[in-house]
Amino acid sequence: MIKLKADKETKVFILLGLYVAALVASNLLGGKLMPVGFGSRGLTVSIIMFPLLFLITDIVGEVHGKRMARKFVNVGLITLFVLLLWQWFSVVVPGAVPNDWYALYNNAYGTVFGMTITFTIASILAFFFGQYVDVIIYHAFKRIHKKRLMWVRNNLSTFAGQFIDSMIWVYIAFSPRLFDGTFTVWSLFNIVVLPYWLAKVVVAVLDTPLCYLGVRWLKGK
Repeated sequence: MIKLKADKETKVFILLGLYVAALVASNLLGGKLMPVGFGSRGLTVSIIMFPLLFLITDIVGEVHGKRMARKFVNVGLITLFVLLLWQWFSVVVPGAVPNDWYALYNNAYGTVFGMTITFTIASILAFFFGQYVDVIIYHAFKRIHKKRLMWVRNNLSTFAGQFIDSMIWVYIAFSPRLFDGTFTVWSLFNIVVLPYWLAKVVVAVLDTPLCYLGVRWLKGK
């Protein structure tokens, strides 16, 4: 059983576990859209999981500094690369027996997890730039504010990081739709990028109290 009154090192590992779990879940499950959001297309279910990444790096960075926050980002990048390789292998390897029950679901398996390969490739670049922008901006404001106004740097860094992440991910993941004329750069921004980013902004504002609670917990208060 995980105890809330763990030592500082254990708390860091707990946050790292949550960080990796949210990252993997957002990539594997993000293909499903919920009938809610700012646009007519709905929002991916990963809108619930992905903001947790920015929240955790802010909490860790506030307590343990910029270097530790970057270590979390580096672990996340390694996780995405490993996930990409395993996804590719799992999709291309043939089933053991062509006529067994698995054959009934083979096409669906390839469709679902083949699609997430594209998402994962887009996520690697988006995650790298979005998370590093978040860490840089958060600690730039931390130097200015010292120990004050954590809610300001938490939100502003997340807004900027999420915007970069959304832009890169959408334009890479939807690049086939740009080339076939389904979307233009501007229409894709209005229909997908902007609604997704606004939803992430709302989630970031709502989870601000969790940043304060997380910092107090990590400090042992």
